[in-house]
Amino acid sequence: MSPTDYKNQMERLRAEKFQAANANPLDWLNLAGLFWLEEGDNSFGSADDNQIVLSQLPAAHCGIFTLKNEAVTFTPAPGLEYSSALPNPTSRPLHTDLTETPDLINVGAIAIRPIVRGSAFLLRVWDREAPVKKEFKGFKYYPLDTAYIVKARYVRYDPPKEITRVDLIGTESAGYLDGQAHFNLHNQACTLEAEKVGDQLLFHFTDETSQTVTYGGGRKFLTSLPQGEALMLDFNLANNWPCAYTPYATCPMVLKENRLPIAIEAGEKKYFDAH
Repeated sequence: MSPTDYKNQMERLRAEKFQAANANPLDWLNLAGLFWLEEGDNSFGSADDNQIVLSQLPAAHCGIFTLKNEAVTFTPAPGLEYSSALPNPTSRPLHTDLTETPDLINVGAIAIRPIVRGSAFLLRVWDREAPVKKEFKGFKYYPLDTAYIVKARYVRYDPPKEITRVDLIGTESAGYLDGQAHFNLHNQACTLEAEKVGDQLLFHFTDETSQTVTYGGGRKFLTSLPQGEALMLDFNLANNWPCAYTPYATCPMVLKENRLPIAIEAGEKKYFDAH
């Protein structure tokens, strides 16, 4: 690919990311809350006497989400106006994000979905009128730099290496590492662990720019699975996890093995420093 074609491709990818975030009323920038469900009834509304309090809700008492026997049910308050893309949400357990068709309960501008993290059940809440989204002007990046397109040697694990993933809210889940990428950058020998995601490899890393210019929780990028050991790593593709934009996301913590001892001045920068 010529330098001009590469530049055009990267500019297109970044423009598509901006357009997708701007157009989606349920984007990460629209998140307004993340609430842990307790066993039993969990009342929700704008009043302070609810277990789940959200000032953007249109009524003081909107109803109850009940967690029982690892199932979540929804009971609206009398007269509450709500909508759901799936039928009969009050007469059955709600579908969580572990299913192909998760429920979404809409109450005014607020959308609520039950999610599962490890053994925990939570409610993820979006606000279609979120002020952060209304002020959204785009993301911030380092200039493109082909010096950060790096040749690597990929060594697969056989069998894949089992790990315990830990996310930022403290829940755990099982995962598998597919292999290691070995490369040299800035005169340093480096190694990154990779997870397999479909037919691609996911790399999640921190570096010497984390906590200053880039997001402290690390950045990520995907690359195609190599046929052999030869692998290209393009750090210009490094993007932030959703937790860079909101405290209500549940992103994974970076593995200690993927904390690079060099500065990767490529890819996406911190979001809130740009605004």
